[in-house]
Amino acid sequence: MRRALPLLIALLLLAGACGQPDDGPGPAASGENGATQEGGLDPEIIRFGEALAQIRGHHAVAFELYEAGDLEAATTHAGHPLVEIFDSVRSELGETDSDVGELLGSALEEALAAVKQEAPAGEVATKFQEVANLTQDALAQVAGDDAGTPAFRGSVVAALLGTAAHEYEEAVGDGSEVRLLVEYQDGYGFVTEARRLYEDIASEVSSASTEEAEEIDEAFEVLDEAFPSPEPPEQLAPALDVESAAELIDHELEETVDAEPLEEADPEAIAAEIEELLDEVVEAYEAGETEEAAELVAEAYLENYEVIEAEVIELAPDVNAELEPLLGAELRRQIQEGARPEDIEAMVQRARVLLAEAVEAIEEEEG
Repeated sequence: MRRALPLLIALLLLAGACGQPDDGPGPAASGENGATQEGGLDPEIIRFGEALAQIRGHHAVAFELYEAGDLEAATTHAGHPLVEIFDSVRSELGETDSDVGELLGSALEEALAAVKQEAPAGEVATKFQEVANLTQDALAQVAGDDAGTPAFRGSVVAALLGTAAHEYEEAVGDGSEVRLLVEYQDGYGFVTEARRLYEDIASEVSSASTEEAEEIDEAFEVLDEAFPSPEPPEQLAPALDVESAAELIDHELEETVDAEPLEEADPEAIAAEIEELLDEVVEAYEAGETEEAAELVAEAYLENYEVIEAEVIELAPDVNAELEPLLGAELRRQIQEGARPEDIEAMVQRARVLLAEAVEAIEEEEG
């Protein structure tokens, strides 16, 4: 069984992140923000919900590490939401004319500062709780009534577990050793948050099918063994076992609560989307729209490159070693620091070259 989260953070996250806030703003499920589409939930809103869940997952593992005295690792994970996720979330919130994005950004910075300053654990937990509350406000703002449905919550759980499996594959490779501890810990945080979210809909799943509910529980046990704590176990689980467990839960949630299934990634389509976004980055930056340019880079990385990153790591590790930090942080950092437009364009061009090499490696393997 998974070691329980420290009581303080568990209680705080449970209290703050379950359900929608009573007084949070939110359109109806089919309102102007497009929370639903004919025939199912809007995939963009599911990705938005997953991004918010990732923030909570990062903070969950950060707090465990903080309490364990690993300040460096705790700082890394407390910073991930700002470095990897917030620009994309802010972009989505900007379409609702809401000030939640600004509040969330400030809360994330305050939480990171509390960790860096080695504040008392209770104060750090409170800061993380404030972020958790704001993620719920953000979800209500964008997803409206859909946010409380089992179908939506199940879709977020499935997406989050798919990302956790991806992080695990990055971290362990062929399973002989952990080569990327931070990615392993990311996966642990996401599984922790996915399990917590699943408990909110477990009764609906069980009512729909006791047998399928039991299969989900068994799959979570596989994930618990692969992710027993922020520190990897001595005997690593095969990456395929983790992926299969995530896929099984995805399938059973689709069967029981109408969750949207995970989709197979088409590397060519992903690359084409990234190329288009990079074109927009250059245009936005040259027009002086720095924030817009940074948000577009975040979308290119978080919503696109991360989908194929595990394959690139496996088939073209040298390419990923340069492309991942370029898209993941460096390009945004240079944009935010006001680099010369020609320098940004050169970085974008380098990203295009590396992306083409990555896709070529994947296609050669598939061919």
